[in-house]
Amino acid sequence: MSAAAASLAAPPLATGERGAAGGASALPLLTRVAWRNLGRRRLRTCMSVAGIGFAILLVSTFTALQTGVYGAWIDTATGILTGHAQVQHPDYQDDPRMANVVEDAAALAERVAELPDVVGATPRAEAFALVSAGERSFGALVLGVDAAREAEMFALPTQAAAGEYLPNPDSAYVGETLAANLGVAVGDGVLVLGSAAEGGLAALALNVDGIFATGQADLDRSLLQVPLAALQSAFGLEDAAHRVVVNTTSGERAPSVAAAIAPTLPAGARLLDWRTLMPEIEQGIRFDRVTADMIYWLLMLLVAMSVVNAFMMTVFERTPEFGMLLAVGMRPNAIVGLLLMEGLQVWALGAICGLALCVVVVVPLQIVGFALPDNEAMRAMNEQMMMPERLHPELGGKALLQAPLVMLVGTLFAALIPALRVRRMRPVEALRAEE
Repeated sequence: MSAAAASLAAPPLATGERGAAGGASALPLLTRVAWRNLGRRRLRTCMSVAGIGFAILLVSTFTALQTGVYGAWIDTATGILTGHAQVQHPDYQDDPRMANVVEDAAALAERVAELPDVVGATPRAEAFALVSAGERSFGALVLGVDAAREAEMFALPTQAAAGEYLPNPDSAYVGETLAANLGVAVGDGVLVLGSAAEGGLAALALNVDGIFATGQADLDRSLLQVPLAALQSAFGLEDAAHRVVVNTTSGERAPSVAAAIAPTLPAGARLLDWRTLMPEIEQGIRFDRVTADMIYWLLMLLVAMSVVNAFMMTVFERTPEFGMLLAVGMRPNAIVGLLLMEGLQVWALGAICGLALCVVVVVPLQIVGFALPDNEAMRAMNEQMMMPERLHPELGGKALLQAPLVMLVGTLFAALIPALRVRRMRPVEALRAEE
């Protein structure tokens, strides 16, 4: 019998302590003996630790990369025009009528901008109107914006293909395709005709001072921005607006920030985050997560199966040892606990190694980021989608906890399956087994 087995067998033989190895008081002893047993089979232990560590490293690293990419997706999609959240009239999302407005929008934007985790807020008024130039007329969405705040918060003002962004009170910033359809260039005039808030005719004469090109057909052919005051005056909105657009410190955190902001809003207003405003983005992220999680779970299952094999071999090789322990009075539950303790220690070693390597890999990338592939197709896609030049992984709680916890359950389960064989052992038959 090995020294480790002898050490474990000693407590049950002491007076008044028979069976103590199966109780809580034997936990330190079980821990020491389990550690010695792992040292007796170092190659097998190292292979199990390496498998668990590799799985945790791979899953945690790619989870951090995914989180960073999702943040870039959200910020890119919302950074053009939508924002992370919007304050609206309760009915405006489903019924975008001119009368469904938020009163005193400029003051509300100022208050919201001062709240924690809010980077900025700006009011917008909207009108679906007819835009004419000469004999040509096309329908468009006319946005009344605060030019200074829009330039600070969103990417659209930087996409000017000609001219500049709303320099004057009667300026118009027109999509490239809409400008081509109207046959106008920088310096030409356009006329906006629509229905005012009170139901009368609204007219707005503007000069085209800028033309933007985003590469997104829907925006380039149907959007026209004008100064907020000009649209409010022409359409009889006074100080009201249809949206107060809010940017937060992070697109990923925007839903929780929005939930905290919502109770502070006045009656007749509600706050919608990007998940409601752009559900297709959330659906894309969910689908990508499910696909990746399937791969991660398969990898961790394969590693858990290798651990099952390692512990199964351990039980077969150590059958005479377990028979001796049973013969001297040790309870089967204590031997099962010993094997589970060995599994826990193998997992702890693997988790420490995997997480340490993950931190070493991810933290530098989180600080400096990594560049996307530099080729013509990728550059064209990045320009069209306004993606950032570098992506930054995000090492959050999910990346650090998900894989280790899953592997903990898998490792303990893998150790428990062969360990249960000990409960059916008969000491005499086990002692006769060959190692």
